[in-house]
Amino acid sequence: MSKVEAYKNLIRQFYTKSVREDSKAHFAQYLEDPEFLEAWEQLIDDDELDRASSSEPDDDQLFDKIKFDSRIREYLTTVPLRKKLISTKVFKIAIASLILCTTVGSFLIWNINRKSNPTLVSNTKDWVVPGKERAQIILENGQVIDLDKITGDTVIDNGAFEILKLADGSISYRMKKGDHNEKKIAYNTIVTPRGGEYNLKLPDGTRVWLNAMTTLRYPIVFDKIKREIYLQGEAYFDVMAQQEDGRRIPFVIHTGGQALEVLGTEFNLQNYGQDIVTTLVEGKVKLNFEDSRLDDQYLAPAEQSIFYTKANKVIKNTVDPYYFTAWKDGKFAFSKTSIQDVMGIISRWYDVDVIYNTKIENFEFSGTISRYEDFRKLLKTIELVGGIHFEIEGRKVYVKN
Repeated sequence: MSKVEAYKNLIRQFYTKSVREDSKAHFAQYLEDPEFLEAWEQLIDDDELDRASSSEPDDDQLFDKIKFDSRIREYLTTVPLRKKLISTKVFKIAIASLILCTTVGSFLIWNINRKSNPTLVSNTKDWVVPGKERAQIILENGQVIDLDKITGDTVIDNGAFEILKLADGSISYRMKKGDHNEKKIAYNTIVTPRGGEYNLKLPDGTRVWLNAMTTLRYPIVFDKIKREIYLQGEAYFDVMAQQEDGRRIPFVIHTGGQALEVLGTEFNLQNYGQDIVTTLVEGKVKLNFEDSRLDDQYLAPAEQSIFYTKANKVIKNTVDPYYFTAWKDGKFAFSKTSIQDVMGIISRWYDVDVIYNTKIENFEFSGTISRYEDFRKLLKTIELVGGIHFEIEGRKVYVKN
């Protein structure tokens, strides 16, 4: 057996059952060996780790996996030289492979006090399920169309454009023949409810992924001077560049007192009625704070702006965009995220209400788990490694210490 194959077997043991203590003790030494990382990458390419993780682990196996994945993440993110030697794909999947874990005050994965036999109390017959592709589109004439109720390859007449629901469930706009120099700009609005998501291609070719509880208003024919849309909620944008007579046509997103002008391509924008969070993945964006005296802000890749609307101030940070964009790829991703923020995200996606029976302080979570995970398993994982207890009644989740 080759060394790479031997490492593969060892990694499978970490993911599927308890590994020998002497192997755990040599973990740091394995990470020094390029063949260990090669074995890990091959397993990722073959989707073996996802399949191994899909089986129901007992508490000890789950905790071993948390520690294993956390050690890899810690190694890759704290040793710059070695990080450069690992492919981008491996690094990103290393982050994505984390199962949900928690910290109290700071990142203390090795010092978590394990709870024996955590119990999830549920008083509901109608179990909570993950969100899915679900949205309504409101046409200019007020007609409401449930996009999840119409079949693929459907064509909807929308004036100058036809709306197509494609076989993959997304929608796209196709210009009809004729003169489209309309005097009045006609708008469509797409709305996702709690427990819904959707993606669409705007009339200019821009791709948009909508998270739960999101409203996007956009013209069916964009102006040739400036492209403007309006967002409430959360969306990821991949903006199509356009020019007219050699001049760039700006793309501007208005959301809750902030106007974002796109000078690049890909970014995430979140506004659920309080703070506005802008995270840039590629390119460049300009932020204008419309009704305040704040200076304009420019973001470069991996930078994030948080506009605190009530305090009327802006803070700019450098972040890993993965944690703020993983939702569009079907993942919950957290990095030292408070329990309140974690449960806020979960409540929007699973369409549940969260109630705190006691004061919860200084609980932070790091890690990644599928957005399509069974709700019971998700909460059990948090209980297992946390000091958090959940009780469920109908669509209400009670959080206790």
